[in-house]
Amino acid sequence: MYLAGRSHIIQDRSLIDTMRMFHAMGYGGLELSLQHGMGRWLDTNYLDDYVIDKVNEVSEELSFPITALAAHQNYVWDDYTYEIEKKLLKKAGRYHPVSNTVILSTFMEFSQRELHEKEVYQQLYERTAELCKIAEDAGINLAIEIEPNQLVHSLSCFLELAERVQSPALKINFDVGHFYLSERDLFASMEKAKDFICYSHIDNMCMGEHCHKLPWEGEIDLLAVYRKLKSLGYDGPVSLDIYIQDYASVALACLKYVNENVFNLL
Repeated sequence: MYLAGRSHIIQDRSLIDTMRMFHAMGYGGLELSLQHGMGRWLDTNYLDDYVIDKVNEVSEELSFPITALAAHQNYVWDDYTYEIEKKLLKKAGRYHPVSNTVILSTFMEFSQRELHEKEVYQQLYERTAELCKIAEDAGINLAIEIEPNQLVHSLSCFLELAERVQSPALKINFDVGHFYLSERDLFASMEKAKDFICYSHIDNMCMGEHCHKLPWEGEIDLLAVYRKLKSLGYDGPVSLDIYIQDYASVALACLKYVNENVFNLL
Protein backbone atom coordinates (compact mmCIF):
# COMPACT_ATOMS: atom_id res chain seq x y z
CA MET A 1 0.00 0.00 0.00
CA TYR A 2 1.04 3.59 -0.45
CA LEU A 3 -0.28 6.98 0.59
CA ALA A 4 -2.02 9.35 -1.82
CA GLY A 5 -2.93 12.99 -1.26
CA ARG A 6 -6.37 14.50 -1.84
CA SER A 7 -6.73 17.53 -4.08
CA HIS A 8 -9.95 19.12 -2.90
CA ILE A 9 -8.74 20.38 0.48
CA ILE A 10 -5.78 22.22 -1.10
CA GLN A 11 -7.45 25.44 -2.19
CA ASP A 12 -4.53 27.85 -2.62
CA ARG A 13 -2.73 25.95 -5.39
CA SER A 14 -3.58 24.92 -8.92
CA LEU A 15 -4.23 21.24 -9.55
CA ILE A 16 -0.87 20.83 -11.32
CA ASP A 17 0.95 22.60 -8.49
CA THR A 18 -0.87 20.36 -6.01
CA MET A 19 0.33 17.29 -7.89
CA ARG A 20 3.90 18.57 -7.84
CA MET A 21 3.68 19.43 -4.12
CA PHE A 22 2.54 15.95 -3.09
CA HIS A 23 5.05 14.31 -5.43
CA ALA A 24 7.90 16.35 -3.92
CA MET A 25 6.85 15.24 -0.43
CA GLY A 26 7.05 11.59 -1.45
CA TYR A 27 3.36 10.73 -1.84
CA GLY A 28 2.56 7.99 -4.33
CA GLY A 29 -0.33 9.63 -6.16
CA LEU A 30 -3.31 11.95 -5.97
CA GLU A 31 -7.03 11.45 -5.49
CA LEU A 32 -8.58 14.11 -7.71
CA SER A 33 -11.91 15.56 -6.59
CA LEU A 34 -14.30 17.82 -8.47
CA GLN A 35 -15.06 19.43 -5.14
CA HIS A 36 -13.11 22.33 -3.65
CA GLY A 37 -12.89 22.50 0.13
CA MET A 38 -16.05 21.71 2.05
CA GLY A 39 -18.31 23.66 -0.30
CA ARG A 40 -20.86 22.29 -2.73
CA TRP A 41 -19.36 23.63 -5.94
CA LEU A 42 -18.08 20.98 -8.37
CA ASP A 43 -15.41 22.02 -10.87
CA THR A 44 -16.53 20.74 -14.25
CA ASN A 45 -13.30 22.00 -15.82
CA TYR A 46 -11.77 18.71 -14.69
CA LEU A 47 -14.03 16.98 -17.22
CA ASP A 48 -12.60 18.94 -20.16
CA ASP A 49 -10.29 16.99 -22.46
CA TYR A 50 -7.53 19.61 -22.47
CA VAL A 51 -7.39 19.61 -18.65
CA ILE A 52 -7.33 15.81 -18.55
CA ASP A 53 -4.55 15.78 -21.15
CA LYS A 54 -2.45 18.20 -19.08
CA VAL A 55 -2.97 16.20 -15.89
CA ASN A 56 -2.00 13.01 -17.71
CA GLU A 57 1.09 14.72 -19.11
CA VAL A 58 2.27 15.73 -15.63
CA SER A 59 1.26 12.36 -14.20
CA GLU A 60 3.46 10.62 -16.77
CA GLU A 61 6.31 13.08 -16.27
CA LEU A 62 6.38 12.48 -12.51
CA SER A 63 5.27 8.82 -12.53
CA PHE A 64 2.56 10.10 -10.22
CA PRO A 65 -0.86 8.52 -10.87
CA ILE A 66 -4.34 9.81 -10.34
CA THR A 67 -5.37 7.07 -7.93
CA ALA A 68 -9.10 7.83 -7.90
CA LEU A 69 -11.60 10.50 -8.87
CA ALA A 70 -14.21 11.81 -6.45
CA ALA A 71 -17.30 13.99 -6.15
CA HIS A 72 -18.65 14.05 -2.61
CA GLN A 73 -21.99 15.68 -3.29
CA ASN A 74 -25.70 14.90 -3.25
CA TYR A 75 -26.52 13.09 -6.50
CA VAL A 76 -29.67 11.57 -5.00
CA TRP A 77 -31.72 14.76 -4.62
CA ASP A 78 -29.69 17.29 -6.62
CA ASP A 79 -30.34 16.97 -10.36
CA TYR A 80 -27.37 19.14 -11.36
CA THR A 81 -24.91 17.06 -9.32
CA TYR A 82 -26.44 13.87 -10.70
CA GLU A 83 -25.79 15.01 -14.28
CA ILE A 84 -22.21 16.04 -13.46
CA GLU A 85 -21.49 12.67 -11.86
CA LYS A 86 -22.81 10.91 -14.96
CA LYS A 87 -20.29 12.90 -16.99
CA LEU A 88 -17.55 12.13 -14.47
CA LEU A 89 -18.10 8.39 -14.81
CA LYS A 90 -18.01 8.66 -18.61
CA LYS A 91 -14.80 10.73 -18.56
CA ALA A 92 -12.97 8.94 -15.74
CA GLY A 93 -11.30 6.42 -18.02
CA ARG A 94 -9.48 9.22 -19.85
CA TYR A 95 -7.43 9.89 -16.74
CA HIS A 96 -4.58 7.55 -15.80
CA PRO A 97 -5.97 6.03 -12.60
CA VAL A 98 -4.46 3.05 -10.85
CA SER A 99 -7.73 1.62 -9.62
CA ASN A 100 -10.28 2.97 -12.15
CA THR A 101 -12.35 4.21 -9.24
CA VAL A 102 -14.81 7.07 -8.82
CA ILE A 103 -15.77 7.78 -5.19
CA LEU A 104 -19.24 9.17 -4.46
CA SER A 105 -21.04 9.93 -1.22
CA THR A 106 -24.72 10.01 -0.30
CA PHE A 107 -24.79 13.22 1.72
CA MET A 108 -28.21 14.79 2.27
CA GLU A 109 -29.53 17.46 4.61
CA PHE A 110 -31.11 15.97 7.73
CA SER A 111 -34.52 17.54 7.08
CA GLN A 112 -34.72 16.19 3.53
CA ARG A 113 -33.62 12.75 4.64
CA GLU A 114 -36.01 12.50 7.57
CA LEU A 115 -39.10 14.15 6.06
CA HIS A 116 -38.95 12.30 2.72
CA GLU A 117 -37.34 9.01 3.71
CA LYS A 118 -39.35 6.67 1.44
CA GLU A 119 -38.97 8.87 -1.63
CA VAL A 120 -35.32 9.60 -0.93
CA TYR A 121 -34.30 5.95 -0.62
CA GLN A 122 -36.26 4.98 -3.73
CA GLN A 123 -34.40 7.67 -5.63
CA LEU A 124 -31.09 6.47 -4.13
CA TYR A 125 -31.73 2.99 -5.54
CA GLU A 126 -32.84 4.26 -8.95
CA ARG A 127 -30.09 6.82 -9.46
CA THR A 128 -27.33 4.57 -8.16
CA ALA A 129 -28.48 1.84 -10.55
CA GLU A 130 -28.31 4.30 -13.46
CA LEU A 131 -24.84 5.50 -12.44
CA CYS A 132 -23.69 1.89 -12.13
CA LYS A 133 -24.82 1.17 -15.71
CA ILE A 134 -22.64 4.03 -16.89
CA ALA A 135 -19.76 2.78 -14.73
CA GLU A 136 -20.09 -0.74 -16.12
CA ASP A 137 -19.97 0.55 -19.70
CA ALA A 138 -16.88 2.63 -18.85
CA GLY A 139 -15.10 -0.14 -16.93
CA ILE A 140 -15.11 1.98 -13.77
CA ASN A 141 -15.70 1.10 -10.10
CA LEU A 142 -18.36 3.29 -8.48
CA ALA A 143 -17.24 3.36 -4.84
CA ILE A 144 -19.79 4.57 -2.29
CA GLU A 145 -18.33 5.92 0.93
CA ILE A 146 -20.17 4.56 3.97
CA GLU A 147 -20.41 7.46 6.41
CA PRO A 148 -22.46 8.32 9.51
CA ASN A 149 -25.41 10.67 8.90
CA GLN A 150 -25.52 9.96 5.18
CA LEU A 151 -28.07 7.86 3.31
CA VAL A 152 -25.61 4.97 3.20
CA HIS A 153 -24.63 5.30 6.85
CA SER A 154 -23.70 1.68 7.61
CA LEU A 155 -22.57 -1.50 5.90
CA SER A 156 -26.08 -2.93 6.20
CA CYS A 157 -27.43 0.09 4.28
CA PHE A 158 -24.82 -0.46 1.58
CA LEU A 159 -25.62 -4.17 1.30
CA GLU A 160 -29.30 -3.32 0.90
CA LEU A 161 -28.33 -0.91 -1.89
CA ALA A 162 -26.13 -3.55 -3.53
CA GLU A 163 -28.96 -6.11 -3.36
CA ARG A 164 -31.32 -3.74 -5.13
CA VAL A 165 -28.86 -2.43 -7.72
CA GLN A 166 -27.23 -5.76 -8.62
CA SER A 167 -24.22 -4.24 -10.38
CA PRO A 168 -20.63 -5.51 -10.42
CA ALA A 169 -19.53 -1.87 -10.66
CA LEU A 170 -20.90 -0.96 -7.21
CA LYS A 171 -18.09 -0.94 -4.64
CA ILE A 172 -17.03 0.56 -1.29
CA ASN A 173 -14.48 3.19 -0.45
CA PHE A 174 -13.23 1.92 2.92
CA ASP A 175 -12.76 4.99 5.12
CA VAL A 176 -11.37 3.48 8.30
CA GLY A 177 -12.70 6.24 10.58
CA HIS A 178 -16.20 6.10 9.14
CA PHE A 179 -16.30 2.30 9.43
CA TYR A 180 -15.10 2.59 13.02
CA LEU A 181 -18.02 4.91 13.85
CA SER A 182 -20.71 3.07 11.89
CA GLU A 183 -20.04 -0.60 12.72
CA ARG A 184 -20.29 -2.50 16.02
CA ASP A 185 -17.41 -4.80 15.06
CA LEU A 186 -14.93 -3.13 12.70
CA PHE A 187 -13.02 -6.28 11.76
CA ALA A 188 -16.12 -8.44 11.26
CA SER A 189 -17.58 -5.71 9.04
CA MET A 190 -14.39 -5.55 6.99
CA GLU A 191 -14.63 -9.30 6.45
CA LYS A 192 -18.25 -8.94 5.33
CA ALA A 193 -17.37 -6.09 2.97
CA LYS A 194 -14.23 -7.63 1.48
CA ASP A 195 -15.67 -8.32 -1.98
CA PHE A 196 -16.74 -4.69 -2.34
CA ILE A 197 -13.71 -2.74 -1.08
CA CYS A 198 -11.80 -1.15 -3.97
CA TYR A 199 -10.21 1.92 -2.34
CA SER A 200 -9.42 3.33 1.11
CA HIS A 201 -9.18 6.56 3.09
CA ILE A 202 -7.03 6.73 6.22
CA ASP A 203 -7.68 8.91 9.26
CA ASN A 204 -8.21 8.31 12.96
CA MET A 205 -11.24 8.90 15.14
CA CYS A 206 -12.72 8.47 18.59
CA MET A 207 -15.98 6.60 19.09
CA GLY A 208 -18.99 8.90 18.95
CA GLU A 209 -17.00 11.82 17.55
CA HIS A 210 -17.08 12.34 13.78
CA CYS A 211 -13.79 14.20 13.61
CA HIS A 212 -10.97 13.32 11.21
CA LYS A 213 -7.95 13.21 13.49
CA LEU A 214 -4.30 12.85 12.54
CA PRO A 215 -3.12 9.23 12.15
CA TRP A 216 -1.33 9.22 15.52
CA GLU A 217 -4.37 10.58 17.37
CA GLY A 218 -7.65 8.83 18.11
CA GLU A 219 -8.51 5.30 19.20
CA ILE A 220 -8.08 3.19 16.06
CA ASP A 221 -5.20 0.73 15.79
CA LEU A 222 -4.36 1.58 12.18
CA LEU A 223 -1.69 -1.09 11.88
CA ALA A 224 -4.16 -3.81 12.87
CA VAL A 225 -6.80 -2.43 10.50
CA TYR A 226 -4.51 -2.28 7.48
CA ARG A 227 -3.05 -5.70 8.22
CA LYS A 228 -6.62 -6.97 8.12
CA LEU A 229 -7.34 -5.05 4.91
CA LYS A 230 -4.25 -6.48 3.24
CA SER A 231 -5.23 -10.00 4.33
CA LEU A 232 -8.59 -9.43 2.63
CA GLY A 233 -6.84 -8.72 -0.67
CA TYR A 234 -6.53 -4.94 -0.84
CA ASP A 235 -3.01 -3.63 -1.40
CA GLY A 236 -3.51 -0.43 -3.40
CA PRO A 237 -3.47 3.34 -2.81
CA VAL A 238 -4.83 4.87 0.39
CA SER A 239 -5.75 8.57 0.54
CA LEU A 240 -4.99 10.71 3.59
CA ASP A 241 -8.39 12.07 4.70
CA ILE A 242 -8.13 14.99 7.13
CA TYR A 243 -9.97 18.32 7.31
CA ILE A 244 -9.60 20.21 10.58
CA GLN A 245 -5.83 20.66 10.22
CA ASP A 246 -3.91 22.58 7.58
CA TYR A 247 -3.49 19.67 5.17
CA ALA A 248 -0.36 20.91 3.41
CA SER A 249 1.38 21.68 6.71
CA VAL A 250 0.83 18.21 8.22
CA ALA A 251 1.03 16.11 5.04
CA LEU A 252 4.74 15.34 5.33
CA ALA A 253 4.48 14.28 8.98
CA CYS A 254 1.45 12.13 8.15
CA LEU A 255 3.30 10.43 5.30
CA LYS A 256 6.26 9.65 7.56
CA TYR A 257 4.03 8.31 10.33
CA VAL A 258 1.84 6.15 8.10
CA ASN A 259 4.80 4.67 6.25
CA GLU A 260 6.86 3.95 9.38
CA ASN A 261 4.06 2.81 11.68
CA VAL A 262 1.59 1.21 9.29
CA PHE A 263 2.54 0.39 5.70
CA ASN A 264 6.16 -0.63 6.32
CA LEU A 265 5.01 -3.08 9.00
CA LEU A 266 2.33 -4.89 7.00
